Amino acid sequence: MKNNSIFLRFIKEKSKVIVAWVVVFLFFFLSFWAGWLVSFSHALLLTVCLMFASDVESKYIVKFLQKGNIFLFYIINVFFVILMSAITTYLEGIMFNIMSKYLSISISLLDGAKELIFPFLIRMVLFTAASAISVITVLQRAERENQRIKNEIKSERLDMELRFLKSQITPHFLFNALNNIYSLVYTKDENAPQSVLKLSDMLRYVIVDCQVDLISLDKEIKYIDAYLDLQQMSMENKSNVIFEKNIKNNNFMIPPMILQPLVENSFKHSRIVNDPNGFVHFHIIQEDNDLVFIARNSIKSTSVSIVDGSKKEKAGIGLKNVKKRLELYYEDRFSFDTKHEDNCYTATIKIGDSLNEKKV
Repeated sequence: MKNNSIFLRFIKEKSKVIVAWVVVFLFFFLSFWAGWLVSFSHALLLTVCLMFASDVESKYIVKFLQKGNIFLFYIINVFFVILMSAITTYLEGIMFNIMSKYLSISISLLDGAKELIFPFLIRMVLFTAASAISVITVLQRAERENQRIKNEIKSERLDMELRFLKSQITPHFLFNALNNIYSLVYTKDENAPQSVLKLSDMLRYVIVDCQVDLISLDKEIKYIDAYLDLQQMSMENKSNVIFEKNIKNNNFMIPPMILQPLVENSFKHSRIVNDPNGFVHFHIIQEDNDLVFIARNSIKSTSVSIVDGSKKEKAGIGLKNVKKRLELYYEDRFSFDTKHEDNCYTATIKIGDSLNEKKV
């Protein structure tokens, strides 16, 4: 049963190749009719020789082309085609002579085959075509395999980056949000139930909604709005938190949690909760197929910035993650820039084809 299963699987995988060679055999068999035995022998010899040549071409000769040795590839191919044409013509001549002498089969219709030049030229054309088809097939198969591997790697990297990003964001956010809600509950603030509901919606977004490659801009914005509301619960000067929006299409699709790291980063390094002069400003523009998101935050001159100092690598993990994910999703259709001037840090994401047309 196991052997039968292996055989059937082999037939299924090679069915197209088998059908193609059967068609080639039938073409030679019917196009050069001189009796059943002669025509069958003639078709079988040509088909077997072409199969051998195709196999050698696919497994060995084409590797020179794949490695970039184009000149050597052509030279070897020329000699290989000439050699196979000569061998096939010679073997066919011997086969016809044996049939004529020992099997008493008339080959009057094959008188032209006794001449070497014409059959040799025909074989040259056949083996050249077989080699060309084999090379094209191998290159196409290699291209499909490379594309499949690239897609698998891209998918794996996307999943990995998304999981890593969520693992960074979720614990940090939960710690701060639960602390703030605990304070509201402890003081019996009437906003406590609403804050719990808001936190629930945010967790649902992270755990459920973000399990896709792309999500609507509207959902991402709602998450950021809720995040800002929870952050401002423990702040005295809420006017230092600004989020300006200019959105034409709320259904514009973006990778989930691609903007949030910039928001968290701004709060973290502005120290706005403890610094009355600190600020965080966010500005988003969406128009046509383009999107611009800008995050600005204050940085105390005495503090360690996210781009300077001994903690540079640790502090910049979130932003590096954002850039990697943008590269995976958009390739060359995005820009991600950071700028540190005086006591202000700015991070800008631009997505789309018209990256230089929208300025803030």
